[in-house]
Amino acid sequence: MRPRVDRPRSRGRRRRSLLLVLLVTVALLDSATLAGAAVLHARRLERVTGVNAVTAPAVEAQRRTGAFTTRIEYAALFSAEGHRVSSEVAWDDDWFFQDATAYNPELAHTCAVLSAVANAESSYYQQGSTAPAYAEQAFAELGFDEVCTASYRYRSEVLDEVLGMLDGTDVVAYTLATKRVRSSETGAEKQLCVVVVRGSYGSEWLSNIKIESAEGDPDHLGFTLAAEEIVADLEERAAKSDPGVERTYLFCGHSRGGAVANLLASYADTVGALATAKDVRAYTFATPNCTSSDDAREAAYDNIFNVLNPSDLVPELPLASWGYERYGRDVWLPGEGDASFSELEGAMGQSYLASMGTESPAEAGDRAVVERFAESIGERAESFDELVSPAGLVELAGAVVQIDVVHLLANHYPNTYIAWLDALRAEMCATM
Repeated sequence: MRPRVDRPRSRGRRRRSLLLVLLVTVALLDSATLAGAAVLHARRLERVTGVNAVTAPAVEAQRRTGAFTTRIEYAALFSAEGHRVSSEVAWDDDWFFQDATAYNPELAHTCAVLSAVANAESSYYQQGSTAPAYAEQAFAELGFDEVCTASYRYRSEVLDEVLGMLDGTDVVAYTLATKRVRSSETGAEKQLCVVVVRGSYGSEWLSNIKIESAEGDPDHLGFTLAAEEIVADLEERAAKSDPGVERTYLFCGHSRGGAVANLLASYADTVGALATAKDVRAYTFATPNCTSSDDAREAAYDNIFNVLNPSDLVPELPLASWGYERYGRDVWLPGEGDASFSELEGAMGQSYLASMGTESPAEAGDRAVVERFAESIGERAESFDELVSPAGLVELAGAVVQIDVVHLLANHYPNTYIAWLDALRAEMCATM
């Protein structure tokens, strides 16, 4: 065959072909961008008009009063089969006529389970999901008359999480439930309102690092903005309620939900617009430090209990050495080195296995790992602003690679907290 002599023309055709491919790619990307923007805009309109979202379920409540036990079902990550688990919880109307500043281990355990339920509720509000309405079912078991999870609408879909990243992430989902409670001793009645705040979900994680307020408010900005939405809801409901009926409040949540619940209770304690401090209770779990207020540990907040696992890294952040803490009192679960740890570790593991269908991944040495990591961060950065600077982020990355983050997160799981509280309940019953 004769050699080809038209190579320059061939190269020209290839260049034109590559240019055409590039133009088509750009056009497709522009089309995808426009299509994506149109979808997001349509979703915003749906939010405004209240259409194309899963509707709240109708669950028939049982009228239950006094003291009883019941079993509550919910979903839990890392459980053995189908993520469906259950926990037996106790309830007693008399709790809400007792001293709010006295730690109640039974109420703490029930609140820990309800906090896990609040996280599980998100699945119900996803289009096409067959997940049950865990929150409505849980409060029906506890005899509550009204259960509202309306805040989960437009905050549980992937598309809504994308919008959250674009429009701001300081929203929150929460369950609000009410029932009339009656004292078995005096016959007095109160209207109980329970607020259980969902933990970090999707793009809400970005809110966790929005710490400082431009106005100098000592409270964590991202958590505060989320709490303000709930406060507005509660104040509106209070204004419509019967002024002759005494109101009492219980706030709880896990992780980010715990921080928001902590701020809710601190607001209720100091402002008094919802109820007097004697009728405010908060039980929070795995709660990060959420304020730099100088009076966070004053007696005015003694009705706030923050249940914390010493092997959980989240309660260490933002660091206390940077000036951050929580409102109220910290209640520490057993950790390696504590006198009760060796006695209760086995019971904790049995409880975890019974509910989750698998052994707890937590290990005794995790407490030391958490303490060393927090100390390392404090040495590398003297403030949160320094930590999130370019140099600080490099230092943080260096500290993170030295630990097994996934393993440590096992100590943060709601069911790890529930299992420890189960073990403590069993010990309490054995000594009574």
